[in-house]
Amino acid sequence: PETPLLKEAARQFEAYFAGVLKEFDLPLAISGPPFFAAILKELPKLVPYGETASYGEVADMFGSPGASRAVGSAMKKNPFVIVVPCHRVTKAGGVLGCYSAGGEGNKRLLLKLEGSLKE
Repeated sequence: PETPLLKEAARQFEAYFAGVLKEFDLPLAISGPPFFAAILKELPKLVPYGETASYGEVADMFGSPGASRAVGSAMKKNPFVIVVPCHRVTKAGGVLGCYSAGGEGNKRLLLKLEGSLKE
């Protein structure tokens, strides 16, 4: 059944894909190990719309230098892809790397939409 929350989520996704919405505002039940949950909650602020950062850079911004593998693990297990923008996190040197929501092609599409990937 359609609920007010589903209507709002649909509205926000439409606005995002139209290039209007830059940050989602939806109530998310982020759970898991403390580092995992904390990094997912902070990611939209650490790597805003139109920007990218490497796993190592995200770890540094989060105050956990050397935790790039843990950041990568959190991105891989992110249940809120697009809303929690793990597509903005790349390998070192800007190499796109994997994307758990449909692979590198989808990651590339989202980064182009946000203007952070020029090809």
